[in-house]
Amino acid sequence: MSHSVCLFAYHDPAGTLAPHTRHLLNQIADCGFEIHVAVSSLSPQDHQGLENLKRSFTSGPTPVKAKLYPRENAGLDFGSWQELLKQHCDEGADEILFANDSVFGPMAPLSPIVTRMRAEQHPIWGMVRSEAINRHLQSWFLVMSRQAFEHPAIQRVFRQPFCEMSKPEIVLHGELGLGLAMQAAEMDMAASWSGTRGIARLLAINPMHTDWRAVLRSGKAPFIKTELLRDNPSGIPSVHLWRQEIPDPAFFNPDWIAQYLANHPPRAQYKKAGFRARLVQAIASEDRLHALPALLLGR
Repeated sequence: MSHSVCLFAYHDPAGTLAPHTRHLLNQIADCGFEIHVAVSSLSPQDHQGLENLKRSFTSGPTPVKAKLYPRENAGLDFGSWQELLKQHCDEGADEILFANDSVFGPMAPLSPIVTRMRAEQHPIWGMVRSEAINRHLQSWFLVMSRQAFEHPAIQRVFRQPFCEMSKPEIVLHGELGLGLAMQAAEMDMAASWSGTRGIARLLAINPMHTDWRAVLRSGKAPFIKTELLRDNPSGIPSVHLWRQEIPDPAFFNPDWIAQYLANHPPRAQYKKAGFRARLVQAIASEDRLHALPALLLGR
């Protein structure tokens, strides 16, 4: 019998489980994954905080069945996954999902997507493939078979000292490093959603920002990045219209996003992108027939 585990990186200084993350975890569980959560917003010595968070996971009409592992806040998602691997959370699993709490969604049932990708029997697959810098699978939802995970090229990536790295270094050596490792191992970079425009590689755009409406409307990756709606660092037009893009408010409650945004104001380190940068993003977008007019008309 196959055994699937999800290694989930979670950080919320409030010490509670946000409703949109509860929804994501339950959707992952519905796909047959045993869930292990690295909680980097809690000190391992904060026993009361851990008990409160456990109650948050198990309370309400949709409790989440998961094992929680508090850890120091270092290394971002790759550091969290390293901790869970150190705790042998992947033991006996022949399918490992690496995921984190950096997205809103899924906004349509996750199970049909996972079932379809499992049927294609890829050694590694992701929800979204990106051409930025080098071709890679975005790490916020990434599935590996046991054989693929144990490949020496993949193992070298996960053995790096992520907890000593800055965020740009983690992206470079982690997410982008996995893309290079997959190329070295001659593994196909299968994804539920991938773009069609070669210009995306040339301009190193993030499809979850530039192509957010196209990705969401495709039904192949029904997610929106939290960073896009909170910070919109690339100045993507029409992001403020996110509510009307949610396909089924009965399945994914838009108030979950509104609640998150009310409690998490934009981060100060992001400067508003200039018009030229926003124009480039619009031209590169899969959804450019909408993005260009929206930019030019200031919508």
